[in-house]
Amino acid sequence: MINILHFRFYLEMSSDLTEYLGISRKRFILLKEPDLHEVVNVVNTLKGIYVIVMYLNCRVLYEGRAKSVLEDGDRLLITKPDGSLLIHEREKREPVNWQPPGCTLIASLKDDVLYVRSIRRNPREEIVVVSPHVYVLLAAACGKGKFTLWGSEDEMINIVLRNPKLIENGFKPLSKEYPTPYGNIDLLGEDKNGNIVVVEFKRSVAQLSGVSQLKRYVDFMMKYHKNVRGILVAPGITSSALRLLREYGLEFKRLSPPK
Repeated sequence: MINILHFRFYLEMSSDLTEYLGISRKRFILLKEPDLHEVVNVVNTLKGIYVIVMYLNCRVLYEGRAKSVLEDGDRLLITKPDGSLLIHEREKREPVNWQPPGCTLIASLKDDVLYVRSIRRNPREEIVVVSPHVYVLLAAACGKGKFTLWGSEDEMINIVLRNPKLIENGFKPLSKEYPTPYGNIDLLGEDKNGNIVVVEFKRSVAQLSGVSQLKRYVDFMMKYHKNVRGILVAPGITSSALRLLREYGLEFKRLSPPK
């Protein structure tokens, strides 16, 4: 770990933090109860190199297509080299406030209060994080690698294309990713009686949203075809989704994604 006193001295004496610390060779920098001057210097110097995580007490102001205020509280602030910003609380996976990649991040200090601004140019949006106290700051050299997903919906579709009997005997695939105004139908086909079949795939347990999505596709196809069936394909389905599926006259086929 970096000697904190040495680190503080260098932040005050030099603007070339990258050269001094050999940033590219250090996996992380950890500061506990840092002085807010330190925080400003670290954020402004390392924001394009490291993922920066702060556990801090803060208030969050947003102004853009709307306005919002998140009152004072202890939260996590995460900013990444691509310009994205996330504010997390103790519940839910989604951030309370966020900015996408491409934003400009600026840290400053006024009257012993930290201001972290994230500015998006188009559309014009700004998040301002106002913090009187940072408990912990971590700057981490996170990597970037190739992501491979197994058991995806696309793999399920391809399995059915190779073996259409998995849907039912006589099923004939016609088009994959068939475009509609409501999104692309995963697989459009025809049954042995010549009826159009809309097939929607889910890689995990099907929810009400999947049923509603299938219903929109079926309704759209019925504008052009007299007889249209809808089949929701998933490894499982919730009881409420199954009830709604039956109310709509749609069908369910159990199929798990490949492991």
